[in-house]
Amino acid sequence: MDIETRIARLEEHLTWLQQHATEQDRIISTQSFEIDLLKKQFILLKEQLSHKNNQSNFDVQNEKPPHY
Repeated sequence: MDIETRIARLEEHLTWLQQHATEQDRIISTQSFEIDLLKKQFILLKEQLSHKNNQSNFDVQNEKPPHY
């Protein structure tokens, strides 16, 4: 294998690696945005659940199961 062929192969590999890194950056950025959104939704759900639990005077331990 001559030096020009080796250089051409290395350039092809480098180009592929650059494209791959760019694609990974895009995917990671998208996932980061989605994770932030999910965190916000989780916090809202926790707050809603806490609010409902605080409003309820219902004692789950004393409730009979539905089949009684």
